[in-house]
Amino acid sequence: MGFPYRDTEQAKAFVLEFIERLREVDVIREGWQKLDMLIAIHIKQPDIDFWIDTRGGKLELATEKPDGEEEAALTLTADLFHKLYTGQENAMMAFTQRKIQPKGRVSGIMQLTSTMPQAVAVYRQYLQEKGLAG
Repeated sequence: MGFPYRDTEQAKAFVLEFIERLREVDVIREGWQKLDMLIAIHIKQPDIDFWIDTRGGKLELATEKPDGEEEAALTLTADLFHKLYTGQENAMMAFTQRKIQPKGRVSGIMQLTSTMPQAVAVYRQYLQEKGLAG
């Protein structure tokens, strides 16, 4: 199974709820906060754009670009997003194979791949709760 939604609005609601759940995981939240930058995430097919603002120790999720310069951006397909968070695809390999198109200072973001096992567990649980687990 690929990414579960093709409708942009359903897909956006699904992804944003998942990102909110990640904020509740201490190791993930703390890792994001240490980045201290504005990060853009651009998902394609369907198109979903959101920003994670960790400047000044905060951690805010935005669906409209916040003021200030994006210091890092990641672009990937919805199917790759799904594969990463179901554990079917390795994040570091996706970076090196250019399946994820990085822009700006992404070295810190790449370090967050160490939190992928926790994120995968959250995503799998989330899929089960939504009745989308295979």
